[in-house]
Amino acid sequence: MSTSARQVAHTVSARAVSLVLTGLSGVVIARALQPEGRGAYYVIVTIAGIALSVGHLSIEQSHVWLWSRTENRAALAANSVVLGLFVGTLAALAATATVAVLGPDVVPVASYGHLAVALTVIPCGMTVLYLNNVLVLRSRVDVVNRAAMLAGTLQCSALLLLGAMTRLSPGWVVGLWALSVAAPLAVLLPASRPRLRQYDASLAYRAIGRGLRYHLGLASLFLLFRSDILILDGLTTTTAVGLYSLAVSLAELTRVGTDAIAQVALPRQMDNDHDGAIAVTARTTRFTAIFAVGSVGLMCAAAPIVIPVVYGSAFSGSVPSLFALAPGLLALGMTRPIGAFLLRLDRPLLGSAMSVAALLINVVLNLALIPDYGIVGSAVASSIAYTMLAGMQGAWFLRATGTPLRQLLPGLDEMDYVRAKLTRMAASRQSV
Repeated sequence: MSTSARQVAHTVSARAVSLVLTGLSGVVIARALQPEGRGAYYVIVTIAGIALSVGHLSIEQSHVWLWSRTENRAALAANSVVLGLFVGTLAALAATATVAVLGPDVVPVASYGHLAVALTVIPCGMTVLYLNNVLVLRSRVDVVNRAAMLAGTLQCSALLLLGAMTRLSPGWVVGLWALSVAAPLAVLLPASRPRLRQYDASLAYRAIGRGLRYHLGLASLFLLFRSDILILDGLTTTTAVGLYSLAVSLAELTRVGTDAIAQVALPRQMDNDHDGAIAVTARTTRFTAIFAVGSVGLMCAAAPIVIPVVYGSAFSGSVPSLFALAPGLLALGMTRPIGAFLLRLDRPLLGSAMSVAALLINVVLNLALIPDYGIVGSAVASSIAYTMLAGMQGAWFLRATGTPLRQLLPGLDEMDYVRAKLTRMAASRQSV
């Protein structure tokens, strides 16, 4: 088995474990809190997630750009720690101020104390984000996987224990979420071995400057995935948010395979010559298309049975929303590697324009559809926006590289390769 294939297999296996842990955690939370409590918890972690993803200034993306342009790669790890703590603190303070200024009429929050707990760990989460990226560029995906599994294991174990003791509350759930955000540092710091004396201020300034060129697009991309939650929170009920948040969480699990493949391919997309990077991107896209179709199809087939049986009949209303999200997630999964290629061509304005356009479409459609169609309307709006973004990215790649469309579509060779790998993995597990 090739190195890339082993890395993909390891990443998929690790994410499968994380998937199980996330699934168990989600079941415990849903059963204990019911839709209303889950909605209250999810709004808080969504705000913290926005603070993390909008506040990161796209520094990790600029590190991707700098990776092939600097000889001082060791400084990127040290810079990741210093910048992670500093930028994360600023992001947490900015989120606190924003929520306070907008007030409860615009951003209803069940508990400001719980929100404070979630925002406190943003500096740790920011450092994790930056270090993960550096380790991926070093082809140390195994370390990133172990860190994620540690976080998932701690969170799931504590949730199961508290759930068995019937002591689970939104406050405990938020606190354990915060623990899972900071826990990966226990693995990432020893593996990346950052030396603060290697901190390079000039490289940090370059990273911030370069990151800001991409940040509008990347921040808009994250808001594209989370703005619907906040709009629902403002226009509907906490119970509706709880139902929709479960659909979103389950739908996003379909990205496990495509994210793993894209993550492993990233170093080759950055290190190869231009033509080689185009070939890697096209080949990777063909494989992510296969995994996207399989994972989304499987999720849609299982959802009507799994959701009411596992999460409880109170969450049956999540199923239609998951179906409505499926087309958009399928399109995004198929084009997952193309977004990384945009970084290589250094076209921040183009990338930002596409993400901002998709976000605006999502917001407008959510505002138009939610009053009449509720959470299903929100899911349809988001799915349309996702599909349009995937279409714009795919069209840009084809035009910029001169690649024919057929090069992005999987054929018999890719299908046979995937089938052979899955057969070999199944046989190896049976022999153990």
